[in-house]
Amino acid sequence: MRAQFSVTWATLIGLTRSAEHGRYRWGSPGGYSLAVPAPSTGVGAVAIWTSADQPGLGDQLLGRVIQQELLTRLPGWRMTLCSPDGWRRPFVADGGLVTEPLRDRAPSELTASATLTVVCSDDPFTLDLATRLDPAHPVVPFGVRDVPAVLAARSAFVAEADPAFLAERVVAIDTLPVRVTQLRQLGELPDGDYDVSELPGNIVFEDRIAMLSGARSVTTDDSHVTAVCAALGVPCEGPAPTGTPDDLRDELDRLAALAEKTLAEQGSDLGSRMAVLEHENHALRQAHWHLRQRMLVERQRLAEPLAETWRERDQAVDEAAELKASNRELTRQNEELAARLAHVESELANWRNTKLVRWTRPLRDAYGKARG
Repeated sequence: MRAQFSVTWATLIGLTRSAEHGRYRWGSPGGYSLAVPAPSTGVGAVAIWTSADQPGLGDQLLGRVIQQELLTRLPGWRMTLCSPDGWRRPFVADGGLVTEPLRDRAPSELTASATLTVVCSDDPFTLDLATRLDPAHPVVPFGVRDVPAVLAARSAFVAEADPAFLAERVVAIDTLPVRVTQLRQLGELPDGDYDVSELPGNIVFEDRIAMLSGARSVTTDDSHVTAVCAALGVPCEGPAPTGTPDDLRDELDRLAALAEKTLAEQGSDLGSRMAVLEHENHALRQAHWHLRQRMLVERQRLAEPLAETWRERDQAVDEAAELKASNRELTRQNEELAARLAHVESELANWRNTKLVRWTRPLRDAYGKARG
């Protein structure tokens, strides 16, 4: 068995990061967790329309990044992730994320449930649905590659920077080397250096980010993958992502300011109702985050004995191949000896049938009795 898994719970929960803009301290007073914001008394609701019911890396990443960045700017607000089919069409890639389905929901119902709507999906159904919301309801396309003119005209503003630049906000960078090791143990990655030209869609998005982080080079036609590689410092050939990380932070600040302004203009004080939801949301996010970290630990515990079993299996296959080769050699030698024995017996029978042997037999028998 290999050395025990080096990332302990103390490491996972007690890691610290700089408190500069975009970096937060885990478990520190007044700081923010990478995936679990500190509780606050804020009110308001933001609906984030994603395409997380599809397996692409950008489909899984954009809504999560926007959610975490807004939670640091609007602590305590309710962030609801939505997608066309939502939880009705789960993927392995979504890592268990639950998104609300948008289909069969009236535009009036959608506007009534949120202070502001953010659209970060290229899905045609989602973009069309956004144009049918109440014109008074703020809608912000965020990271959409091709915003329809109708949607751009009714939007509060269009945020163009790619949220994938801040991929580190939804996956712990410190765990990526561990994930690369596990993926090698599970046979998903080769030993040594490797290049990535296509990401598998049957693994969770964190593992795909880990694949990119350990790659020597990446070739892609997805600008979101290019943005992730830029954030990880991995050489990548592909379409240039829109904007820069600084542009992205500025647009997120503008989005948060718009949400607060909209809530103030609505003049609604949801404090009494939101207080309960706030604590419940915080507890659920915290439980979900720790569950995913626990899954990482459990997979390591599974991966090592499984890798050892595979090594033993390969060794047994090699030994079986050697035994088969040895058996073939023994069979050949046995057939050769059998042929030689048959030949000797044939020669002996022929010799016994010669006239000399037959005519001298009485004499030889008498000589034998005399000597005996």
